[in-house]
Amino acid sequence: MEGFLEIVALVESEQHVCTRYRLSAYKEHFGKSGYILRYLTWPKSLLGLLSLAAKLQNKTVILQRKLPPAWMTWLIRRSCKHLIFDFDDAIFLRDSYSKKGLDDRSKLARFIAISKAADAMVAGNRFLADSATHYAGAAKVFVIPTVIETSKYQNAPAGTLSDSLKMVWIGSKSTLQSLEIIRPILEELGKTFPNLSLKIICDSFPTFDHLKVSSVQWQESNEVAEISAADLGICFMPDDRWSRGKCGLKLLQYMAAGLPVIANPVGVHSEIIRHEHNGFLATTYEDWANAIALLYKNKEQQKAMGSRGREIVDSLYSVNANATHWVTLLNTLTHQKLQAG
Repeated sequence: MEGFLEIVALVESEQHVCTRYRLSAYKEHFGKSGYILRYLTWPKSLLGLLSLAAKLQNKTVILQRKLPPAWMTWLIRRSCKHLIFDFDDAIFLRDSYSKKGLDDRSKLARFIAISKAADAMVAGNRFLADSATHYAGAAKVFVIPTVIETSKYQNAPAGTLSDSLKMVWIGSKSTLQSLEIIRPILEELGKTFPNLSLKIICDSFPTFDHLKVSSVQWQESNEVAEISAADLGICFMPDDRWSRGKCGLKLLQYMAAGLPVIANPVGVHSEIIRHEHNGFLATTYEDWANAIALLYKNKEQQKAMGSRGREIVDSLYSVNANATHWVTLLNTLTHQKLQAG
């Protein structure tokens, strides 16, 4: 488009959750500020990788998540005019459930290489930013959280205030292991609170013996309505460095839908949840049971906590609240004057 500066985003897929929530969400704001976002996906062949350099020639490039080998990082850096690396996971580590442990020399070496090569490192939380700062220097590191397009949630149906309490958990098959860790707590809650249920929005579904569970196949088109039809959002992460790299998307989705939340106090959970204000930080069964009991007894408090959570998302974790951070960064790199809107 004439008059627009093209930004090339090199991504795994346009439909990847990271791309949808961290880049595509800003397309309208980028356009108002004179930028057009074009996606390229990673080539599958060596020839495709080599030809990638020509497509990036003299471009401002946002490389998202993927840690290329050193030679590829060098080639991208040599080709593009500006290089931004955007990440929302501790990609320099293995995940919490790896039998090999968290530390991975190869991943770390690639992360160090991209940290040094990039003009800017955009991290989804402070833990990730601190990790990048160690190699890139503080001046090149920026924190921009994963965000919610809150307008999508405005017309979602509200959960009913009945004698039942409907919990919801959303995630992928790979993160179901976190539910397995708290299975004993959830099973015990099912015994204690007969009208308690759990909706699992996923692509794979576990069964429980004592907790009523409903299974909903995840689709982008249904996630807002399905989350909003619940009363309470839940989340759990193992207490380790991989988890501290997580950016809290589940919690933000629940809160955008006006739900109170329960999660363990690990990583960004402790930043997003203000205990007994918009949700509960729970470690033990007693913590969970006390929170559930309180919400059972006081439906007005349930509603009030959900409203406060929505306010937090609007003010800190929404597209509108963070668009200026991205636009300012692009303006700084491309030496364009900040435009209104």
